[in-house]
Amino acid sequence: MNPEQLRDLGFQLEGRAPGGESGGAWFAIAADGARVVLKWFADEGVADRYAVLLPALDVLRSRGVPVPEYPFVRAVDGWTLSAQQVLPGRSFPIAPPPLVDRMIECVGAAAGIVGAPQPAPALQGWGEFVIHTLTVGEDGAQHDSLRAHSDRARRIMDFVESVGADAEPSWFPTSGLVHLDLHTDNVLALDDGTLTGIVDWEGACAGDHRFDLVAYAFDLDGHGQQIWDRVEPLVEPHILRAYVAHMALRRTDWAIRHHPEDVPRQLDRAERLLDRYGA
Repeated sequence: MNPEQLRDLGFQLEGRAPGGESGGAWFAIAADGARVVLKWFADEGVADRYAVLLPALDVLRSRGVPVPEYPFVRAVDGWTLSAQQVLPGRSFPIAPPPLVDRMIECVGAAAGIVGAPQPAPALQGWGEFVIHTLTVGEDGAQHDSLRAHSDRARRIMDFVESVGADAEPSWFPTSGLVHLDLHTDNVLALDDGTLTGIVDWEGACAGDHRFDLVAYAFDLDGHGQQIWDRVEPLVEPHILRAYVAHMALRRTDWAIRHHPEDVPRQLDRAERLLDRYGA
């Protein structure tokens, strides 16, 4: 993609958007004057995934969850270009109690939504995806990086794999829509804590919607905020253990490959939470 192509498609670039580390993310003005976040992916097939995902997001939005609209998705010259509505607010590393309450409500609203994309085309549903991630790895949750990093990381990897080996796919229900990357940077709110947006749904899939509760709690824990007492009554212990192991793998792998300065914090959190939930 280049500015000339984007102008032909009706967009005027403004500048890079925060985040977007796994792909391009830029603020732009659309032809109708609306401000959007443009993202592009080096795969025309992503447009097909959006075609399945967007109706599920429409249902979630109809249930009162502030999900952005995606007014433009198109496959262009081997790429997929999408435009995401810009919502007000900003992210907060520490969530005030009303925001935590609202996020729990929003995750609950994703229950029962059907028709979302499968988490991985080669696997049979959410349960196999969870176990395959823990035992073999998936894009965004790779085992080799931890194995090569240090003794601490290898011990974490050993435990993650043992959790996967002991699990059964039937443990993990396909109960609704999963954001799959729910962290504080993807949650927007006003200064008074009013939730204004949950963004970046490109990787969302069909699965156990409660996974997002664990992902959100895991991220808040990394910023020094504990909400596990709110999550534990909502997720069975053996499932919570697997989801915490999944997040320990995902976040540590990402830090090793993209943010080495953050690895000590990720290792500390992974060890602490794996110890809490069954190491």
